[in-house]
Amino acid sequence: MKKLKELCTLENLLCLYILICPLLDITSFLFRNFFKTSYSPSTIIRPIIPCICFIILFFTEKNKKKKILAISIYLLYSIIHLYFFQKLHNGSSYGNIKNEIQYIINYSLMIINLYLFYAIIKDKNKVKKVVFISLIIYIVSLYFSILTNTSSSTYLEGIGYKGYFESGNSLCTVLILSLCIVLSDFNFKQWGKIILIIFSGIYLVVFSGMRTGLFGFCIIIAVWIIGKFFIAIREKVKFNKKQIIIITFGIIFTTIIMFVLGSRTLERRKFLKQNELNNIDEETQTVRFVTGDILDIYKKIKNNEISEEYMSEAEKNAIIDLCEYAEKHKISNVNLRNQQLIYNIFLVKEQKNILLLLFGNGYKNQTGELVMEMEVPAILCNFGIIGFGLYFGPILYMLFIGIYKKIKNINIDKIMYITGCGLAFLLSSLSGYVFFNFSSMTMAIILIILLKKCDV
Repeated sequence: MKKLKELCTLENLLCLYILICPLLDITSFLFRNFFKTSYSPSTIIRPIIPCICFIILFFTEKNKKKKILAISIYLLYSIIHLYFFQKLHNGSSYGNIKNEIQYIINYSLMIINLYLFYAIIKDKNKVKKVVFISLIIYIVSLYFSILTNTSSSTYLEGIGYKGYFESGNSLCTVLILSLCIVLSDFNFKQWGKIILIIFSGIYLVVFSGMRTGLFGFCIIIAVWIIGKFFIAIREKVKFNKKQIIIITFGIIFTTIIMFVLGSRTLERRKFLKQNELNNIDEETQTVRFVTGDILDIYKKIKNNEISEEYMSEAEKNAIIDLCEYAEKHKISNVNLRNQQLIYNIFLVKEQKNILLLLFGNGYKNQTGELVMEMEVPAILCNFGIIGFGLYFGPILYMLFIGIYKKIKNINIDKIMYITGCGLAFLLSSLSGYVFFNFSSMTMAIILIILLKKCDV
């Protein structure tokens, strides 16, 4: 009975949450694809552990008033944001209010998880071990799917493998952030970790088909090697022959898979480049600088064929601005993220509304192709300055405080934590869905908490 009580702690519950993340991801993918539905049991199961932990802390900690105040602020913001979303919603909107609520819930759970991990996690080594096991589950399932020819493709064109997971981008992000944690206390005697790192690297560089995997893995390996050399020089530590051989092998291995095997990862770049050349305006027979659908909307706007009920004047003007800007600056017609960013900036400018600037104009209110994938700019433009402050403010505060206090006495674990946090924000800004996806969000939060507590 005593052992059972020792096991049933909030810290162990959070460790269990980390451990089941890959299993819930796999369950979600298989359920959705087998039953052809947008829902899965994982959607209900995943928030249970964080909610249980938060309720227990609510009644056991003394800061109930602060928690109630925080909950009230987030709830008030959500109501106002959804009000503006519904007010701006029209026929061209990609999503509905249920989709918008899902984003608010996910980002709110991100803040709850940040608080829970900060308040509950004490044993950093236990968390690292759980992340190591979680990474094993990801890698084993990926290679199983590839070997049994049951893996889904990363891209619609059939390029890359992403196993039994919904998003190749989120999967690569989880693996890269997990590797930053694994490498934080890695030494040359840990052959299990060496094997896991090698197989993770081969998947990310060769099989994922994504630049996120290729460049992300090479960056963290390069940072780890440079960090090790820097600390060794600072502390006047000499490497033995075995360490030199392993480091040399690591550099050669990384170079080979990046420049030789990694070239397969860039197949989609070649595919997109060919598409860019082939994408022409059928009327003028000239290369277009936006997608075909956006160009069609632009022409209909110019011909006054789109009603106010379908698309607002601000949206119409933003699309006109986008198309004219793209043509003037020769924007790539296959770089959709770039087009999304430009459009959303123009839209905020055209709406000229201080309340929308503060509370957001709605993430899923944009027309299909122009819903932003780049997460950090999307939060700022679509959820407003207040939304950005509420959702990213606490994370940025903890991250900057962690870096400021730890930079003076730097060591390899701090270097890897800072690298992981930096990559999380970089990937969130350039690719997206890092903090929206529960698994990648969890790894990013763990890195921030480990950085904050690495001297505790």
